[in-house]
Amino acid sequence: MREVRINIAYKKLPSEKWDDSEKRSFHIIDRMQLRGIGINNIKDAVSYGAKKLREDGSIVAEYRWYKVVYREFNLDQFKKIYPITLLFAEDET
Repeated sequence: MREVRINIAYKKLPSEKWDDSEKRSFHIIDRMQLRGIGINNIKDAVSYGAKKLREDGSIVAEYRWYKVVYREFNLDQFKKIYPITLLFAEDET
């Protein structure tokens, strides 16, 4: 399995379809702190969680008690993950 890298900081993305924003970065950090979820929890959800593709191209991974909504970019050596938000599993997406 290729390495998964999580990027919660603002970064210019290698895509013309979706632009990153500082608002996303602040939002995901706030949601992580509020829900007590760390980078390793996000990696677990991306690696092992049940996934659903949304109409806007984002992916929802449900794992244990939480869901991670993210964008994924497959690069040569690794998979780059840009989390958008975190939810408790019973919350609607």
